[in-house]
Amino acid sequence: MTKLKTITATAVLALTGLALVAGPASAEAAKFGSKVNKTVQPSNAGEAHPCPVGDYLSEPAKPCTWVMGEAYGNPGGEGSPKKGKLRKLKLVAGEKGSFRLQIARVKPNGKAKVVRNGPRIRYQGQPADGDPETYRVERFKVKVPIKAGERLAIKTKKTSTLRCSSGGPNTLLFHPPLVPGSPLASPTDDDGCWLLLQGIVR
Repeated sequence: MTKLKTITATAVLALTGLALVAGPASAEAAKFGSKVNKTVQPSNAGEAHPCPVGDYLSEPAKPCTWVMGEAYGNPGGEGSPKKGKLRKLKLVAGEKGSFRLQIARVKPNGKAKVVRNGPRIRYQGQPADGDPETYRVERFKVKVPIKAGERLAIKTKKTSTLRCSSGGPNTLLFHPPLVPGSPLASPTDDDGCWLLLQGIVR
């Protein structure tokens, strides 16, 4: 009987130890960036928007860095809440496209710098025969170091990962695109569309 109690106690301690290891790790995951779910419409972004915004009628699109200025549905949540690894990227897009993921640091005056590049992301956009009341959310596994306060950004000529139904500097645009290691730069333009990007950091 004593031996059975000892085995049981050992098993309980082992399970408790596993719970302590697994529990906090899963609880540490945190979201930041725009609200992204199947109810969020990439409004007025059925076709990709080019950069620079003001010149696209007279000039071809140019590579730019698009930095999240304001998080849609999550004001104040633009920056990562902690230091860790960006493990997942979620987005909603109007049509097929791609971009280079970037991580940016933004000052209160709007100046920004890119601190590191991430992988190239290729997204599909909304299906032609999709439900008009729900929207495809695309998910990508990534592994990019990130520090508290740093934001999501993308490098591309054009994108439809946008929700365009407002005004103001919701997205900060930088042309030429920002390069990791370069000094802080002022935006060359801004866009009233929100970047529909959400990060999950551990």
